[in-house]
Amino acid sequence: MATRQARRDANKEGKLYSVKTGFNTIFTHPGLAATTLQAVQLVSPILIASNVLANLHVLRCLETTAGDVPKLDQTFFSNCMYAVTHATGHKAVQFNRAKNGELTESLDIYLQQLPQGHQPLERPTLIKDILNAASLMARTNFKNHIVTNYFSRTLSWIRLQLGQQAFFANMDSRIASSWAKFVCRAAADNITNIWDLLPRYTSLAQPPQHIMDDLENLVATMQQLMGPLPVTEWSLQRRPESYLPWLQLVLKDFEEAQDTPDAPKLFSMLPQSNNNTKFITISSTSLQKLLLATGIANVPSLTAQAGAKEFIQHQESWWNQYTDCISFCKRAQQSRRRFKFQVQTDGISVSVLMFQPFPSTQTDTATAATAAPPPPPGRKRKRQQRSSRAAVGAWVQGLPNRHLVQPARIVGLDLGRKALFTALFIANRQPTACKESAQPSTDTTVCLGAAADGKRRLASSTGCTRQSCGLAENQNSMLLYWLPQRPKWPAVRSSCTTFVTGCSTQQLLKSTLVIGGTGSCAGAPS
Repeated sequence: MATRQARRDANKEGKLYSVKTGFNTIFTHPGLAATTLQAVQLVSPILIASNVLANLHVLRCLETTAGDVPKLDQTFFSNCMYAVTHATGHKAVQFNRAKNGELTESLDIYLQQLPQGHQPLERPTLIKDILNAASLMARTNFKNHIVTNYFSRTLSWIRLQLGQQAFFANMDSRIASSWAKFVCRAAADNITNIWDLLPRYTSLAQPPQHIMDDLENLVATMQQLMGPLPVTEWSLQRRPESYLPWLQLVLKDFEEAQDTPDAPKLFSMLPQSNNNTKFITISSTSLQKLLLATGIANVPSLTAQAGAKEFIQHQESWWNQYTDCISFCKRAQQSRRRFKFQVQTDGISVSVLMFQPFPSTQTDTATAATAAPPPPPGRKRKRQQRSSRAAVGAWVQGLPNRHLVQPARIVGLDLGRKALFTALFIANRQPTACKESAQPSTDTTVCLGAAADGKRRLASSTGCTRQSCGLAENQNSMLLYWLPQRPKWPAVRSSCTTFVTGCSTQQLLKSTLVIGGTGSCAGAPS
């Protein structure tokens, strides 16, 4: 499992992608697949039980210690997982009751609620690193839980308080919702004179004096209880534990209002998981333990001092030997992606973690121009289209004039066909008569259609009395063909895609259309 600093450095260098596939597609080794399924079955109930214990402990701390909540970091969630399990295997580590006194009291209350004869969950050494990754994910889920739901639950509480007054109860629901947002923003931004904020809400008018006094008292009370001010998304991510006392007050008022017609929905202090099978994270360190548990020979032992380092040094060969991740690596070479030696699975599907670096050198830029990778992050679509047209125009201008057909005009184009096109220039051909016309056409024509070789016909040439005609009716004619699959020349494919989708039909033939030899475009490898 990579460290936090390593993940920060990776985010600066590129993007992380998740490629999803089936379980049997990646875990092709029968023994490793069986061991992985066993790990999934062991970890899932541990995560469910630890979430219940963590929520119970937080509620107990809020009620008994006057809102003094411990720091809910990765260590806390890891201790919860250790507390509800019994360690087995080599170098098993049990939960330390003496070191975690408050969590031990919550654990005793949790164990009293379990049925008689309940056996503690097993925690073998096999899943140690998997649980470490799960505890880190639990911390991230807790942050997201607070950031996502804090303001929405605060707004629900404010609407509950305003609904107790007749002035707001008889008001239109949209106007009442605007008043709730007004109060929430005044309290969260720690504004002293809240009426300076009123002009920003154009749908609100100044209320009577007694309503103004009530709103000022409500905002002042909220500013004392909401937590560290001002409340922003950054502060919620920085110290999410500091805002739990306010959410507990909101939860209590919601419980008292359950008998009302529009009772607000109750919630949990921490994110709770359902009883479905959970995803587990398998890194290179976890893979080593899974291979050892499977009984595969030649795997570096964990008892050896340099066993883990030796496995990490040759991690690519181990992944390629016992999984099918190498197939993703081969496909990823075209888009400059790399396998990050980490997967997530629930025994049914697998998410393969891939990394794509940002183009930083001239070599990467040239590769990006020829292979047409995904656009850089943050670039808008219109800007991308303008740069693509400019690149295609520069490429066309660098070709000899003999490769361009002048003049030329479009005859027909199948607008419903979303596919790639290529142009074919045919010279020194004898005119052939159209099926519906006795005289051949004398204009320079463009035929969009199929020839006798079986390509799909899209349109006909100029000079025909009907839509059906032969191929080329004169010497200087041009054919535009539809390619059903990927061509062998990615650079030309990217250019063709740009001018077909980004230019008009006249621009397509007069400025950016490139004509090459039979069966290929000019400048493209045949």
